[in-house]
Amino acid sequence: MIRRRLDRMKRKKNMASRIGRTTTLISALVAAMFLLASCSSDTPIEQVVSTSIPATPTPVATATPNPADALTNVAGIVDPTNLAWPRTVEGLNGSVTIYKQPLRIVTISLGHDEVTFALVPKDRVVATSIYTQDVDQSNVAHLAEGLPEITSDAEVIITQTPDIVIASPFTSLELIDALERLGLTVLQTDLHNDPDGRRQDILLLGYAYGVEERAIEVVQEIEEREASLRSVWESKPLGERVRVMSATLYSGSLYTAGAGSTEGEIINAAGGINVAADAGLEHNPIISYESLIAMDPEVIFIPQPAVWGGEDFMNDLMANPALAGVPAIRDGRVFIADPGFFTTLSFWNLRGAEELARVLWPEELGDAAFASFSFPSK
Repeated sequence: MIRRRLDRMKRKKNMASRIGRTTTLISALVAAMFLLASCSSDTPIEQVVSTSIPATPTPVATATPNPADALTNVAGIVDPTNLAWPRTVEGLNGSVTIYKQPLRIVTISLGHDEVTFALVPKDRVVATSIYTQDVDQSNVAHLAEGLPEITSDAEVIITQTPDIVIASPFTSLELIDALERLGLTVLQTDLHNDPDGRRQDILLLGYAYGVEERAIEVVQEIEEREASLRSVWESKPLGERVRVMSATLYSGSLYTAGAGSTEGEIINAAGGINVAADAGLEHNPIISYESLIAMDPEVIFIPQPAVWGGEDFMNDLMANPALAGVPAIRDGRVFIADPGFFTTLSFWNLRGAEELARVLWPEELGDAAFASFSFPSK
């Protein structure tokens, strides 16, 4: 899992230099549909931090009156004043013209699926990433249940007759090329783990789907919840802030999360001090147990599925005599974090920050019950 993430980050660095492509004529799509009509569609982590989530979501703020104002300066939106069709966006795969509002949407990544289900009714999503229906990783598995699962096979995707295909930075260039040659409208967009980047991801997809006002509502809700967390810890003296570490163990290697990592951004949003970032580490490096001791965390969270060894790893940490003096282990402040909140690449990372904040600020948030996010019904 960690190795995949590191490989993906390398691919992401090469994306920006790609030469833009234009979409193929609609007639090519029609021809491709007839050629592939006979193809059949292949149908091909979780131990959550203790909390209760109320069924009623947090009220959403009123949408901005003029969507163009909120869409200005969003990377990828060429003309924020154009709310008609066609409209053009700049993706990682170049300039893409969307001729009509997409009513049949296919996304190729879990992160994009989680954003998409927050923006459009579920009946507009006709197929999802193979990970989206996994309840141990996905926050929208209940919405994706029963949908066709997308693979890296272009024929599997085209048989869903999508109006648009949303590709992530980690989607293979070969698959994107194949889909574009078949005449599909493909938009490859980034997936960020920082607050401003997530905001732009949501607004760009909302514009591509023609649901700008809903995208603005989602962004407003996220910003309000982020501000609510900041109000708890922002004025606290640095000495009151808790030293936090993310730790996972895969194939015998101990990993942490430094500056620029998804888990690191969650620690920042919760008001903790990321000990790995403080030590000068970036992204998700392998470390030694000696380094863990030297970083001296007061809280350790493990965003590793129990079925992939998360619980065994936690038990080993707690039982290791060499680690007995580490404050987090000494005080029993080690917990398994929900991978769906802590490792996904979408705004659902905010739920991870809220859960971590409950641990870091028990007097202020220990009894808090954070709502899930809302989904559009129509």
